[in-house]
Amino acid sequence: MRKLSRAAIHAGAATAIGLAAVSASIEPSAAAARSMVIERRDGGAPTRAMSQPEAQAYLIAVLKDQNMKNREANLKQALNQAFDGNGKPTGAYKYKDHSVLHASSGNGQTSITLFYYSEPSKLTLFAIGEHETSRSYKITVYGQKGTDFAQGKTVILK
Repeated sequence: MRKLSRAAIHAGAATAIGLAAVSASIEPSAAAARSMVIERRDGGAPTRAMSQPEAQAYLIAVLKDQNMKNREANLKQALNQAFDGNGKPTGAYKYKDHSVLHASSGNGQTSITLFYYSEPSKLTLFAIGEHETSRSYKITVYGQKGTDFAQGKTVILK
């Protein structure tokens, strides 16, 4: 076995420290999630933690129940964004004391916007809507009554 020089050891340690610092500075919204919990409409019991394919199948069934099957591709793209850590802040909006993120896909006629918050390696989805304008989203699929994300409400980004 070959012995490493001090310079090689120090270079390796510096690289490891640098990588650790970078990974520690990644915000939850920028880190990939491993699972998603979906809060059912209007305070219904949440689902168990699901993988992306499981969450996708669950949400496709929700869309089918509401005759929104034409939004399936947009749902898949928005889920990819959310699970990949590419959700966007939703201004000052909070849900259960968490900063709200959103992930959208599609045009104004068939778009899907997911509203959720992120915790280490887990997302919690609580409302689904669509683009109303480029800076506003209407909660149309389902939401949580008594909140800014209730069915029929509009979320406006400032």
